[in-house]
Amino acid sequence: MMTRYKVQSRSTYLPIRSMLTTPALHEAFRREWEANFDSAMEKARQLEKQGFLVEESLQRGALMESKAKQLSKQLQERGFQVELIPVARWGKEQAVFLVYKPPEKPVEPKPAPSKPLKPLTTQRIIQNFYKTFKVNDDPSMLGTEGVIMDVQHMVGIVDIAFTGGTTGRVGVCERGRKAKQSGLKLAEFYNNAKLREALIDLERLKHRWVSPDSRKDFPIPINVFRKVLRALDDGPITAYAPDQDGPVFFFNERAPSNISVACVKDINALSLDTDTMDYVIDIAKSAYGYKPPQ
Repeated sequence: MMTRYKVQSRSTYLPIRSMLTTPALHEAFRREWEANFDSAMEKARQLEKQGFLVEESLQRGALMESKAKQLSKQLQERGFQVELIPVARWGKEQAVFLVYKPPEKPVEPKPAPSKPLKPLTTQRIIQNFYKTFKVNDDPSMLGTEGVIMDVQHMVGIVDIAFTGGTTGRVGVCERGRKAKQSGLKLAEFYNNAKLREALIDLERLKHRWVSPDSRKDFPIPINVFRKVLRALDDGPITAYAPDQDGPVFFFNERAPSNISVACVKDINALSLDTDTMDYVIDIAKSAYGYKPPQ
């Protein structure tokens, strides 16, 4: 059964998965898709004028109606408005576009007086990291090699002040120093549970990557990005990169200034399937009332 279609043009559709099918079924679907595509796009554009996030929705492609209804229910429970736009029938089901509109911006409470940041210890970040990622490295390696990595060597805790050791990991520490001292400043944002909940929602909607910068030059798989934020713990986060090759070094202002959680960028990511950090923050604000402390 076909479950999802990429939106290319009126005359192009691409089944991502299929099982038993026949040329006749495919031909009937193609004719109906081409006949209905323009009217479906027109309805989508009308909804866009009403505040629906059409571009983001259409980039995810068409869904089978049963799957779309499951996602609709999850979104509606969180205050989103949802519309299903049928395009063509495949067997007993319709292929539909699911477009959604975030809930109205909640009334923002008066900011509470700012409080001094509660310090975050290196040990707490290490504990978070081991709870969040699969790790074979011994925690002592942060002191002896400057880096603790996950088993896939995609994410690590990095002491950018570390200069000793004889392994290649010291090069990661050097890259971290360059990133913070003279590299690219990619983003500043406040990390908390509401922001991470927004990332979970986007994962459920099949969003694939998040890039901290507005140019989408440093895409990270969305599930990995969320785990990085979990390891960093709540607090003001600044993201840096030494250059266009990365990796991205995330620093929590509550933690010691030499401690970072770093993540490589995904060179296979697609720009159309990558969300910016600003977009994630907008979703967190509209759906969860996310508001950084003053």
